[in-house]
Amino acid sequence: MKLAVNYSPQAAELVRSGQITFDLFKTPNWRGMIAEASTYLPVYVHFDLSVGDSRLASVDWGEIQSLMDETNTSFVNLHVLTPTDLDPSNSALVEAALDRIVSEVQEVAKRFGQERVITENIPFLVNGKEYLRPVTLPAFFQRLSAETGCGMLLDLAHASITAKSLNTKQYPFISEFPVNRLREIHITGLGMHNNEIHDHLEMIDQDWQLFEWALGKIRLGVWGSPEIIAFEYGGTGAPFAWRSESRVLFNQVPRFNQLISNGNGKNTPG
Repeated sequence: MKLAVNYSPQAAELVRSGQITFDLFKTPNWRGMIAEASTYLPVYVHFDLSVGDSRLASVDWGEIQSLMDETNTSFVNLHVLTPTDLDPSNSALVEAALDRIVSEVQEVAKRFGQERVITENIPFLVNGKEYLRPVTLPAFFQRLSAETGCGMLLDLAHASITAKSLNTKQYPFISEFPVNRLREIHITGLGMHNNEIHDHLEMIDQDWQLFEWALGKIRLGVWGSPEIIAFEYGGTGAPFAWRSESRVLFNQVPRFNQLISNGNGKNTPG
């Protein structure tokens, strides 16, 4: 398992000065950022690709393949979404939307091979985006896994937000995803900002407990072993201006390294 961290100027400076180390920078499919990050560490690309929202038809697949080849990125990641006008109370429309998602993932799998395609769970927040609920549940990812043969990109923070929004127990909920097909994990801290729960924050005790529990499941072989574990803290631009502190990276990246390399995951019940 390799440790990746979001590319940010703060992380780059800490790497350059030898204050932290990890395996990979995680970047979006932005060539400028990829080139900059590559001067410090190897890079893997997390693509801005989605299924279910009608954007797949406009993708430049040649560019995707080129970036994968240039960076040795293993997987084509797909964010699973639904149309913003989907009425979740209309079961026929929901089922049609889910069928389209399965078909779109199958199309990508035909292009790259199912072993190179992973689907990521997004968070469900009780904030008026009810249209997202159908594709944030583990049952749909079980269906995706069974019908497409593709892998799982499990975002632990996203799953935690969804569990909180649904008022269900966190660990059993997360365990219901197709963790046997786990290929990549994302993890960040959670906290409140502007009266809404957010991820991409500093890890606190409850976030570390979740991560150690997940590592414990991997060590026991209950979950598949992911190729990459990405700490998604930090970034560039306004969305990360208030959550990209050198102090956090300096303190928390070494703890990730120790946990991943030493196998100190805890098999907390659930």
